[in-house]
Amino acid sequence: MTVTTQKRKYSQFAPAVQYQQISYVQRQKNSQASLMVISSLKASLVGGVGLLLLMLISLIPPPENIPFLSLAYLVWPGFLVVCLATGLLASILAGDSIRTSYQGGKVGWMAGFWAGVYGGIGAMFMAAIGVFMVNFGQGVVNQFTPEQLAGWNSYGLTADTISLAGRVFGALIVYGVIGSLICALLSSIGGMIYPKLSVIE
Repeated sequence: MTVTTQKRKYSQFAPAVQYQQISYVQRQKNSQASLMVISSLKASLVGGVGLLLLMLISLIPPPENIPFLSLAYLVWPGFLVVCLATGLLASILAGDSIRTSYQGGKVGWMAGFWAGVYGGIGAMFMAAIGVFMVNFGQGVVNQFTPEQLAGWNSYGLTADTISLAGRVFGALIVYGVIGSLICALLSSIGGMIYPKLSVIE
């Protein structure tokens, strides 16, 4: 009789204990996921600033006496370094939540994508004020004949307006969409490096 009673008590408490264990594991997973997202957003801010600095560097004209020496040549290598560093920083900030290369790549991808979004917004702003993608906007205007431009002008769309729209749209596609995807890909590689370094240490 006593054994039966103990079995009944155990059968009553067992589901409660299992539920507590599942809840604890679920809370741990949610905490790790939140830490990964927060780390990605923090790293993306750093990466976004780096991308904006590279865009500003690309606007610096080369010296007149040395035309082949331009800081713009540093933009593409700098872009690669910034993207890889963004993913690596995201994994570092996530800390113990990153244990595998897959997790590092995931957090790096998120950080790189948002850094690319920030860079795209900055590029669109600079294009809107006329200091970025100027030739692209002029190229859009050159696609129209004078008669077509005159027709658009009757609707209030001047050549400057068309050039502005072309610059902003071009910045959206090149830097906002394509740039974000490339930055996310490279940052995911940077994020995957961190667990490898942790194993070596």
